[in-house]
Formats: sequence, structure tokens, C-alpha cells
Amino acid sequence: MIGKESLKGYILEEIIAYLIRNTGYNLLVDPIQDERELARKGNGLVVKGRGAVHQADVLGQLVWIPAFTFPLRLFVEAKCRKMKTGIPEVRNAVGVLDDINQNYSPVREGKPLMQRFSYRYALFSTSGFTSTASDMALAHQISLIDLSGPDFEDLKNLVDEVAEMLLNDLRIQHIDEDEDTESAFINTNELQNQKNPKKSLPLLFRLYMREILNTWPTNVTGPLSYIEYEYIENKLPSLRSISEVILNQMERYREFFVGMANGPFLLIFKSDNPEAFIRYVSENPVHKVTITWTRRNNMERQWIIHPVNDQQAYSLSFGLPQTLGYWIFGDEERALRRAWNVKENYLSDITIYRFVGGKDQLIRLIYDANATQRRVNND
Repeated sequence: MIGKESLKGYILEEIIAYLIRNTGYNLLVDPIQDERELARKGNGLVVKGRGAVHQADVLGQLVWIPAFTFPLRLFVEAKCRKMKTGIPEVRNAVGVLDDINQNYSPVREGKPLMQRFSYRYALFSTSGFTSTASDMALAHQISLIDLSGPDFEDLKNLVDEVAEMLLNDLRIQHIDEDEDTESAFINTNELQNQKNPKKSLPLLFRLYMREILNTWPTNVTGPLSYIEYEYIENKLPSLRSISEVILNQMERYREFFVGMANGPFLLIFKSDNPEAFIRYVSENPVHKVTITWTRRNNMERQWIIHPVNDQQAYSLSFGLPQTLGYWIFGDEERALRRAWNVKENYLSDITIYRFVGGKDQLIRLIYDANATQRRVNND
């Protein structure tokens, strides 16, 4: 059954796939891309594990291979709901990775050489994470990305708007959103095609988003046949309006800049002017930065990065992992000292990787404590 929150999660996952496209991950969408580890179950993609197969709604493969490891693949899962994402979702991610990463037996394979991959998991949540979820994710190297902060309000509003437009289309067709939506979305007598199995409307909409967002891999046929286009356009009268809403917002966002700090977490950066940031780092791939933070209610803190040599060139905003934020600001008397400690120990060297137009770009942001202190004093 697919409810409103699940539908919003589907929409958010496809938007995230677009926003992280320049981090070097290409979507895997069909078993022809890897017949050994990928398969089709129903009308969805799955990855074969040692003891089971695992659903892969959004799965990407890094275009370059880091030294001393296998090629990297990344599961992307998004939760868009009112309650914080808890330990069950993290436990599921841990189980999926354990099973898939152990799917190798030289005796069974009967081959001395074969390609292997190292799978990773990124879990996004618009409502944040519970402390137990954060602790378990940290212990098992699951990346948690908290989208509950003010930087992502427009993104959450976009998902809400698109989901409501889709549900309105369904209400016009007298389909109750509380029904078993997976079956209600599609008449089993429609879209009969022996060469192309029936697809539910949620899946068709996912494929449609990959078409308009241009995230579908160029070496795979698809994503939609002519009859599927006709079907989805007939079932969703608001489809063109939905496309305009998504594309207009994505034009503003451009991309997420994903950074790895010298701490056990990744950072999602939002730029006030993506073009300005890209221009600056193209000329200054390694440069010193200031890192400051602003006070907000409920211990929400927005952290801001500026280049030292030209403070007006760009700004990047980001939020720290929730557990770390609570540790810093849970004790107001120690907050300032702890914030400086985190910047010195965990944010002193941040690496951002981009892959655009077939070219690699490596960006290093080096924290300058003295310049940061001067900026704070001037403010």
C-alpha cells in the first residue's frame, strides 16, 4: 500500500537523484547494466544479496574508483513524514548492506576473476532522525542526511505541492488515497504488453521524473514507451503542470554540493548562488574559508562558509548531524568552545567532488580559525 507519505518519499528520492547527479553517481536502472548482481522483481529493480534480493528504487554507481577499494555503489532512500526517522530504517539499511556486500563465494562462482562492488547507503529524512538511529548509523557507517532545517523548506514545499497535485488527479478519478494505491493506480486490464510487464502508476511517474530531469542513463533504452506516455498523461491531467513546477524549482537549486569532512559524516551544502560558487572554485579549487553559525530556535543552527580572500564571492550553508548539534548546543555555557572544537577537529578540511561534462573536479575547503575569529568580531 502506498500512502501520501510514501508517495512524497518517492518524489523526494527522484529529486535527490537529480541534485546529487554531479557527485559522480550514475543511476543503475536495468539488469542489463550488471546481469550478475541486478535483477528485476515484479516491475522493480533489485540487488542480489547472499540470502535475499533487495529493492533498489534509487541506486547509483560512482564513475571513478577510490584507491584501495572496490567500485562504489550507493543506495538512496528518502523519508518524507512527520515523525522522525528511527532505528528500524537504519537497521534495514545495515541488513541490506551486510547481505549484499557478502554476496561472493569463489567456490560457487567458479571464476578466479570477477567484478565486485562496495555498497553504501544514504538515508535522507525531512523530519530528522532519532538519537538511537543516529547512533546506530554512525556505528555502521550509514550516511544520514537531515533535511529538516530551514535550508530545505522550499524543497519540502515542492514535494508537498507535487504530491498534492498527484493526489488531486486521483481524487478526480474517484480513487481514495487510503485505498491500496499500488493496485488502485492502475487497471490490470490496461498496459498489457508481454515484452514490457505492467507498471504501476507510481513507478511510471518515477520513470517520467527521470525523463524530465535527465537522470536516466544514456546507455539504457527508455524510460517510457509511447503507450506508457499516453497512459500516464491520461491518468494524470496535471502532469505538464507538475513538470513545470519541478523543473522551475530545480533550475533554482541546480545541485547539492556534497562534502566529506574529516569527521565520520558527510555534509550537504546549499549555495545562495550556485553559479558564483562554481566560478570561484574553478579558479580556486583549494582555498581557505571561514565557518560561522547563526542561532535558531530548538537548537537548530545554520552554519555558513565564506572564502577568506573574497567574503562576498559565495556562501555555502549546511547543518551538522543532529547528534553532533545537540552535543554542541545542549549546554549553552560550553556551546561556543565546543563549536570551535568541532570546526578545528572535524571541519578543518572539507572535500567536495564534482563530475561534470566528463571532467573531474576536486574542491578542498580549508578552515581558517584566525580569519573566522576576525569575521565574528566584525559582525
